[in-house]
Amino acid sequence: MRGEEVEANERDNSIPIPLTFWQQLGKHFVAGIALFGPAAAIFLTQYLVSRHGLIQAVTETQLSTGYAIETAKSAPEATPAPTAPITVDMITARPRSVTHQPASLQLTTRPTGATFAVYPGIIADKARPTSPTPLRSGTSPGTIDELRGGNYTIFFHKDGWPDSRTEVELQAGQVLPVTYAFPHGELSITSDLSGAEILLGTVSLGFTPLKVDLPPGQLELTARLKNFPDRKQTLTVSDNSTPTIDFQMRARQRTGRVRPTPTPSLIDRVGGSLKHLFGGKPTPAPRKRR
Repeated sequence: MRGEEVEANERDNSIPIPLTFWQQLGKHFVAGIALFGPAAAIFLTQYLVSRHGLIQAVTETQLSTGYAIETAKSAPEATPAPTAPITVDMITARPRSVTHQPASLQLTTRPTGATFAVYPGIIADKARPTSPTPLRSGTSPGTIDELRGGNYTIFFHKDGWPDSRTEVELQAGQVLPVTYAFPHGELSITSDLSGAEILLGTVSLGFTPLKVDLPPGQLELTARLKNFPDRKQTLTVSDNSTPTIDFQMRARQRTGRVRPTPTPSLIDRVGGSLKHLFGGKPTPAPRKRR
């Protein structure tokens, strides 16, 4: 009996058992996973990473609505490494105090065109500056900036006038106008023919009519006009005087009166005729008196 069972088992193992439909489908599915699984895993990994970068780029870029945008897959941008913060030390300049603010001088002279030289401190009258180089110099009118508060002596020079000086006290931050007038007289000059050039020595003062400031003293002026002889006049100018001088450029013509010749009388005419007939010399006509 036992031998029959063993023989029956051997006979059953030698006969193949047919597989069902689901068993066959599962067999092919497992083989497909084993073949395409690694490639699918790589594809899905790259797709998800690219899609994540694309979504982030679209989110960060604000686009106007109403337009269709076609996007392409791209590799994710590398995130820049954070840099160390830069520290800047702000040094604030201290404001100038009132006592250290610069001051200025605005210099004018009468007449204009005088040169000036500024020295620090007060220099006694008729004393020369101790420093050969002035602090500032120039020609009037002029402005001197960036000075400190204190006392200054200003020297003035103009050709034809004596040198002079003045002292000023300047406060910090102050703009001080200084007007210096040389001793002078204001002269009015005219001529019967306008446009004559007026000369003081060899210096031209201008053309008539004109008003000009001249230094005090005795001066000789010359009026010059083309096609006319020069005219000279001497005058004395004092400080704050206003003299007037006029030049006559036309030469005065001297005219002499011509006396009429007297008419000879009847006797003189008869006598002259007789002398002419008998060979006598005729009576000469009377001479004209000059």
